[in-house]
Amino acid sequence: MSSSAWSVQSIGDSRRSSPDADFFVIKRPSQRTFRKLFQSRTPIRCFNSALRIDQCTLRYAKRKIRKLIIRHLDLSKLYGDLPQSRLDFLKREVLLDTELSFMIQYEDGWAVDVLVRNLYFQRLKLVEEKLKLARKTQVWISYSTVKFIAQYILQCHCRRKSLPSCPCVSPERGLISRRTRSASSRIALLSARLDSATPSLLHFHSAIVRAGLCTDEHLRQLFRMTPKSRDKFISQALGKSTLFERVAVMDILGRMNNEL
Repeated sequence: MSSSAWSVQSIGDSRRSSPDADFFVIKRPSQRTFRKLFQSRTPIRCFNSALRIDQCTLRYAKRKIRKLIIRHLDLSKLYGDLPQSRLDFLKREVLLDTELSFMIQYEDGWAVDVLVRNLYFQRLKLVEEKLKLARKTQVWISYSTVKFIAQYILQCHCRRKSLPSCPCVSPERGLISRRTRSASSRIALLSARLDSATPSLLHFHSAIVRAGLCTDEHLRQLFRMTPKSRDKFISQALGKSTLFERVAVMDILGRMNNEL
């Protein structure tokens, strides 16, 4: 992975300019050593020697970076197919993490490149870990969705009871009113949006509705959740689906939410 467009050199310069800062730059190793560190079976002692950190710190850094990889990278893709923009974003997240601040002492953050690629070679383990996290929260997501729908129905029921009695409306006017409401509803267009995707995602429509996403208000509620909770909701709703399909569905829902 090439170094990101922005460099940590400026951070290093600012720290070295301070007489009180105990800071030094660990130079990038030779290309041969660099490639060796990328390999998934590289002995721990090689990492310790090249990165100049103890085994405990290395394990901690790997654990933190593994979580960031699961959160930010598309694990359905090979490393070489990942967009450079996502890799740069991940590198920036690592270097800005206060608990990984020691990473900025490596020239151009080369240690981050090494650890990310080394961990990504174990992509199957990362996918399994992501699926375990999703399964752990299935009951919570289901309960929160049911609770929200129950509250919404109760509010609608109370609102109807509090409304004054209305005069009779002719069938023609009632039909026009229903058409107008349908036209203004974004969620009503969900099936068409899913079908327009390439390949078509229409077969997920019934699963999304069964999960509780039936009205525009439900759509707004979905995007009030944290990104992590949204991912868990979609993973549960779509069941046996690929990561690409889940991302595509979330992208469609996000655009519809922006149109509300």
